[in-house]
Amino acid sequence: MNKKIFVSDFDGTLIDSEEAIPMTTVLAIDEFRSHGNKFVIATGRIPISVLNYNSDFVFMDYVIACNGAYIYDIALEKVIYKNPLPKQVVRTIKQSFEAVCCIDFCTPDCWHLYISTIYKQRRKGNLTSDIKDFNRFLSRNKNNIYKIELHTDTQKKAKEILKELKKMNLKISYNLQVYGENSYIIDITAAGVNKYEAVCFIADYESVKMEDIVAIGDGSNDIEMIQNVGYGIAVANACKEVIKVAKEKVESNEEHGVEKVLNKMNQLH
Repeated sequence: MNKKIFVSDFDGTLIDSEEAIPMTTVLAIDEFRSHGNKFVIATGRIPISVLNYNSDFVFMDYVIACNGAYIYDIALEKVIYKNPLPKQVVRTIKQSFEAVCCIDFCTPDCWHLYISTIYKQRRKGNLTSDIKDFNRFLSRNKNNIYKIELHTDTQKKAKEILKELKKMNLKISYNLQVYGENSYIIDITAAGVNKYEAVCFIADYESVKMEDIVAIGDGSNDIEMIQNVGYGIAVANACKEVIKVAKEKVESNEEHGVEKVLNKMNQLH
């Protein structure tokens, strides 16, 4: 595989369960980049939480954040693409689901947790909302909310929310992320936003053909990317939908799967 751009998902793929990146992996990335290639992170996370990993040792060229709604060029230190959620969509999502789940509104530098009074009363727990005045928050963050996360604790609730979103017919993209038995998160972004479209943007930006791009991931938000790049790879801990569309399955994130793929690619130079 002689590829020019390597795109890696973050959680469950590049970082391990301790949220760490082994130095041997960083060195493998550095060698890949030393040949003029580009290393890209594609994640559902907000930008700042990924860029913090780049502070001591620069090993990224681009960060695709919020599932593709935001792209940051490391070398130029600037945003090269952004597609925030419309203000009215943000308000509609909040009003529609605040009674049944916790909601995170994602800006580039923070997750803003909103917990409505009615949800607190239903859960009868010691829940704390970061947003005290939603209207004021929304006014201050107009065109600065790139993703909304709806947090539920059962698969049944998650499916009910997905069904309701479909009926609402909003101009949005959404997918379900499963983080264990009691953690289901529905990611909502602007219409047409996904990691693959963001990779296409970078390919055009770098004048690189799609066949010269390899991508690796584990979750449902990686499916389009894995399926459509030149060579898509699933880590062993990936969900079955990702494994199904991948051309290859490699070791898990705990077994340094990304590093092992890069080492094989580096041997070709």
